[in-house]
Amino acid sequence: MKILSNKKYNVILKYVILAMLVAIFLVVAFFRWDTVKNICSFIVRIFEPIIWGAVIAFIMNPIMMSTEKFLNRFIFRKKKHPKITRAIGVVFATFVFIAVLLAIILSVIPEIISSVPGIYSGIVNELLPGLETWANKILDDNPSVQQVVLNELSDLNLSLQRIFQAVVPQLTNLLYSLLNFANSFKNFIFGVIVAIYFLFSKETLQAQAKKAIVANFREETYVKIFSITSSTNNALLNFIYGKVIDSVIIGVLCGIGMLIFNMPYAMMISIIIGITNIIPIFGPFIGAIPSAFLILIAEPKKVIWFLLFIVVLQQLDGNVIGPRILGSKVGLSPFWMLFAILVFGSMFGIAGMIVGVPLFAVAYDTVGKIIDSKLSAKRMPTDNEYYKMQGTDIGKVRDGDLPLELESAEETPENSGESQP
Repeated sequence: MKILSNKKYNVILKYVILAMLVAIFLVVAFFRWDTVKNICSFIVRIFEPIIWGAVIAFIMNPIMMSTEKFLNRFIFRKKKHPKITRAIGVVFATFVFIAVLLAIILSVIPEIISSVPGIYSGIVNELLPGLETWANKILDDNPSVQQVVLNELSDLNLSLQRIFQAVVPQLTNLLYSLLNFANSFKNFIFGVIVAIYFLFSKETLQAQAKKAIVANFREETYVKIFSITSSTNNALLNFIYGKVIDSVIIGVLCGIGMLIFNMPYAMMISIIIGITNIIPIFGPFIGAIPSAFLILIAEPKKVIWFLLFIVVLQQLDGNVIGPRILGSKVGLSPFWMLFAILVFGSMFGIAGMIVGVPLFAVAYDTVGKIIDSKLSAKRMPTDNEYYKMQGTDIGKVRDGDLPLELESAEETPENSGESQP
């Protein structure tokens, strides 16, 4: 679209308008973040089934592709039947996805149901009496403290009465929460259906997206876009599937270890540890805290041993199992990994903590390549070690470790051995 007749001024005007829009968005986001967040939440709620469908299709796609390769190699080797292989691949991928989901649910729910009486008994018969005995002993030895505690308990009793009086209105919020859960479950079911349509129409949807990008961007730009999207897809697949396999192994090892040491709630805790292990850095802590609390209720003496066992297991994962499954590191230092988890986690919750590292790694690699290309154009080194020297020395030494004065001197006719005309 041309706004001005002069091509140069037309491009400048487009960039000015784009910069103004970005500036307005940043100002509004900074001063009215709650409003922006509510708008984004509203948009996400509208497209939630589509988002669920895209995520589920992304997870199911490698299973479908592997099934199609197997069928084309061994069943339809002589004559290809793309529609039949696609249908079988989608059905098998859907079956595997639902089977894994049901296996996790059917493993966790019975364990939770059977653990509730034990947790209640542990709190009522062991934890609370033990705390009461300990408190009475401390108070008997310190009468002045006892009077203070009694006064505080009296105030606490009054506060509890006021809290209980306010509980009834909160039942409405509980009903809203149940409705939200039901709505999320409905969107998840619709998401599975949408994912099936995504998989059947994958090539067509990709072609339409590429067509729109090629139509609206220059060749140099859309080639970069395709490169970034391809890198993002590969990074997400390798990271997520690698972490899933790694977490399954950790969950199994955790269950075996807990059975060997005769710890309570072995099945439920091993599932918790395995699932939370998908989250980088914070995953082990997120899973270990509620697990340690469960063991504290059932058998307090084994809590320390459990925590030591988890530390050993996570060291084994971080130094042996994880690197072998995930291959090389994601290309981020611990600081940038922590940065990615905190930022994406605050924006998108648990899902952001899981996908934040590979997404940020792709962005980090892309920015790094742009910086390296600009440095190469200036004939400056791209190695980080070079830029660890003092700022005043940067630029005096370039590629080949030649001082700038010598480098320019070597280019003169006198130093090159040539005679001047």
